[in-house]
Amino acid sequence: MSDILREVDDIMKAERMNRLWQDHGKTILMMIGAIILGTALNSAWTSWKTHQAEAQTTAIIDAMKSDAPVKNLKELTATLKGSGRAFAALDSATLSLEKGQFADAIAFYTLIKDDKSAPQDLRDLAVVQLVAIQIDHADDVTADTLLQELSPVLNSKDSVWRLRALLNSAVIKAHKNKDFKGALEDLALLSVEPGLPPSMSAQISALQDVYQHRMEK
Repeated sequence: MSDILREVDDIMKAERMNRLWQDHGKTILMMIGAIILGTALNSAWTSWKTHQAEAQTTAIIDAMKSDAPVKNLKELTATLKGSGRAFAALDSATLSLEKGQFADAIAFYTLIKDDKSAPQDLRDLAVVQLVAIQIDHADDVTADTLLQELSPVLNSKDSVWRLRALLNSAVIKAHKNKDFKGALEDLALLSVEPGLPPSMSAQISALQDVYQHRMEK
């Protein structure tokens, strides 16, 4: 009896599958085709991105090794996109700083900051570096402008550069606005952050001593 029931059940399943295929066969085939096509496109896209990353890295290294690295890196920033463009501009800014060419470094960091195709971490790094240069080498830039530039990084708890931005904020308040109380408040927030590098901890402690002394004058 159980064998007969199983056979009847198998026949009913076969009939249901046959009816399903007749009613929706084209749709099923289209779905299968879409899945296959999507997988193929994703694989091709990943392969292309890997190839592009390797090509961009090679181009940046070649430019760094050339006789005119800043010039060649600057030309690369006009042709690359995303991470490649950001790294080329970062290298250009670093070389410009080494030569004391602060206006050029500011221009490169500004390019990265405004490049929406660049990863957010690199854009945040550019903001922090840009502001740090302007503190010492852009007397015409006000404290309010610098703090406004820093605000997206300061307000982002996910940014890996937030602590550096907070340190910059303290320096701006103290040296541009003579707001030693505000600077000490920023440094107090920094000092309780876990996992601070020893070099930054020492820097924070030294600044706290200096600003406390100046506030008491």
